[in-house]
Amino acid sequence: MFNRFKYAAMGIRWLVGKDNHFIIHFLLAAVTVVAGAILMIERIEWLFIVSAIFMVLIAEALNTSIEASVDLATDVYHPLAKAAKDAGAAAVLLSSLYAIIVALFIFLPYML
Repeated sequence: MFNRFKYAAMGIRWLVGKDNHFIIHFLLAAVTVVAGAILMIERIEWLFIVSAIFMVLIAEALNTSIEASVDLATDVYHPLAKAAKDAGAAAVLLSSLYAIIVALFIFLPYML
C-alpha cells in the first residue's frame, strides 16, 4: 500500500524535474493561495480555487505522461502521435482557462 504513495511521490518528483510548465503552474497556484489568504476569501471560493488548481496540475501531469509515452513509442512523425500530444496540450489549455475564469470571478470583486 505504501509503495503506491512512494511511486506517486516519484511521479511528482519526475514531473518537477522534467516539466517546466508543471513548475510554473505550481508557482502560480502558490501565488493564488497566498492571494486568497490575504483577501480572506470564503470557504466556497476556496473550494473553487483548490479545484481549479488541482485540475490544472492533473491535466499537466497527464499531458506530460502522454508526451513521454508517445516519445517512447515512436521517434518518427505520425499524425496520431501529433494528435495525442495536441489533445493533451488542449486539456492543459482548457483547464488553465477554467482556472483563470474562476480566479477572475472570485478575485475581481475583492479588488474592485
